[in-house]
Amino acid sequence: MMYRKFIALIVLLMSTQAQAFLVSDFSGDKVEVLDTVGDGRWLVVMLWQLDCIPCEQQKPAVEAFHNKYKSSKAHVIGLARDGHEYMNEIKQFVEKKPMAFPSYVVFGDVFSDQIQDETGKPFHTAPGYLVYAPDGELKMAIDRIINIDELVLYIEDQFVN
Repeated sequence: MMYRKFIALIVLLMSTQAQAFLVSDFSGDKVEVLDTVGDGRWLVVMLWQLDCIPCEQQKPAVEAFHNKYKSSKAHVIGLARDGHEYMNEIKQFVEKKPMAFPSYVVFGDVFSDQIQDETGKPFHTAPGYLVYAPDGELKMAIDRIINIDELVLYIEDQFVN
């Protein structure tokens, strides 16, 4: 019951397909996030930052979810919101604390506009989450600290519906 109230507060029902998010890998090569959406699996995009303590606290649960479902029903990608000006620091961070899911770096000068276009609201802090259905429809846009276990339960509940 509690988690349903939680979900009711954060769900943004959208009728649009995923918009473009141009990001890069740690080598600087451009990657289109849209290529990972709508492949028949749920997609959770975790927005994180270097100095984000709640991001680090939530990563183990997000990684466990990714590892459990990546071959079947769902997968996760991360987007480092710090931007390319912090690429060296992001690389060092990821080398010291590898993640189970792939992560990319946003282009800071355009990402704010891209996320606003995609969700209808600004995302000023991390962690944040975007949840896409298997058909590529944006189902949730969460721009604040949440109980990550409730988000996982919500998505797992969708597997049986």
